[in-house]
Amino acid sequence: MNTQVVKQSLHQLIDQIEDKELLLLYQQLLERELKKMNSKDFFNNSEDEMISRAKASLQSIEEGKTRSIEEFKNDVDKWKAERVI
Repeated sequence: MNTQVVKQSLHQLIDQIEDKELLLLYQQLLERELKKMNSKDFFNNSEDEMISRAKASLQSIEEGKTRSIEEFKNDVDKWKAERVI
């Protein structure tokens, strides 16, 4: 069964379901998967991308565009909370 056939089958099943809670659960599951697919993983960058990021970071430091360790920790905590595991 190819992907298109599966999608069509899901559409038909969804059209028959009237349970709002169940539909919302499926919606959340699918949205979570899309978010996971669309989020760029820090560790899956090419060497060129990593070098470019490092150069941009050094440039920001030279320009005084930095943030406190507390701001950094808050950003990391927020990222962890939003991560899909």
